[in-house]
Amino acid sequence: MIRKYLMIAALFVTTIPSSFADNDVYWACSNLVTDYAYHRDQFNAKEFADLFTEDATLTVVSQTWEGRAEIEQRIEGLKTGSTIRHEMSTIRIVPIDENHATGVSYATIYSAPAGQSTVSGFTLMGEYHDEFVRTADGWKFSKRVLVSKYSLER
Repeated sequence: MIRKYLMIAALFVTTIPSSFADNDVYWACSNLVTDYAYHRDQFNAKEFADLFTEDATLTVVSQTWEGRAEIEQRIEGLKTGSTIRHEMSTIRIVPIDENHATGVSYATIYSAPAGQSTVSGFTLMGEYHDEFVRTADGWKFSKRVLVSKYSLER
């Protein structure tokens, strides 16, 4: 009886698609999504930029930064004492091949001016559309685009 169950389990495991069997892609890319939010919110410019390939692009609604150096400068330029928080959810990663994947993740973003700790609502709700690539240093964003879905009327 045990032998029969082992045989069924072995057959089941061999039929799992590689996108499920290779959790490395899912977890590595999901970690990039959460590391992006953390380093952005903490204004860790170098760590933030290191999540991207050297020639990556980052588009936030209507502005685009090209290359790791520009992406790092963007975060350096935002250190104003204000606070921001990215609440990430619904992270969906789709492996394309062994070195490429795409993803979509939802974000609700809150921000407060310097010296304030209250907000009257979210700043933006949107979707990040991602392209990931495996590099010698691990998985990185090669392209990230934030598409606004909702914002508060002010």
